[in-house]
Amino acid sequence: MGTQCDACTKERLLDAGREVFAERGLQDATVREICTKAGANIAAVNYHFGGKEKLFMAVLANFLQTAQKQYPPDMGVTPGATAPERLRAYIRSLLYRLAGSGDSVYDKLGHLFTSEMIEPSEHFAEIAETYIMPQHEILLGIVREILPPTTPERTIQLCATCVIGPCVLFDHARNLIRAMRPDMALEALGVELVADFVLEFALAGIERMKSYQG
Repeated sequence: MGTQCDACTKERLLDAGREVFAERGLQDATVREICTKAGANIAAVNYHFGGKEKLFMAVLANFLQTAQKQYPPDMGVTPGATAPERLRAYIRSLLYRLAGSGDSVYDKLGHLFTSEMIEPSEHFAEIAETYIMPQHEILLGIVREILPPTTPERTIQLCATCVIGPCVLFDHARNLIRAMRPDMALEALGVELVADFVLEFALAGIERMKSYQG
């Protein structure tokens, strides 16, 4: 019974943390407000998560799990699909996750995740290793398959970075794009159009790299 109660409390803290962090961010959120919203003792955050910062990381981890489950990197494409088909699926998956779901809490957590990527806090490396790097390895495998077997690993890594770059620009610079060129914002262009463009741009670049000697 005690274990079940502990699990319930932990889940309530996670739900409350999701709402409070989305509204206030890590710095302005307080343990007291989270515990009050969760109906938990003030010491519960430290007991279950080891502090506010680690609860925040648990919230981000839950956010990533939800996003990756909703938009998996294969997007339903079969393992037997061609590398370009799987690359398009990967790009679509990333763009849909960046575009958000229309849910305000999801979108605000997405912004907090972006901020962590730009300026990582103490425990973010664990999130990156668990949730980001496995996804990146999938992309590296696809790019590696398109390029010749003798391609240097550095070139493969750079090509993968240049696939991700145009996608994350729509997220990292979304406010600037909306202000300066609203017609070029991700929501205005649509994910499918952007995914097709990024795919063709990436494939052209990767093709050029087949003869690159740098």
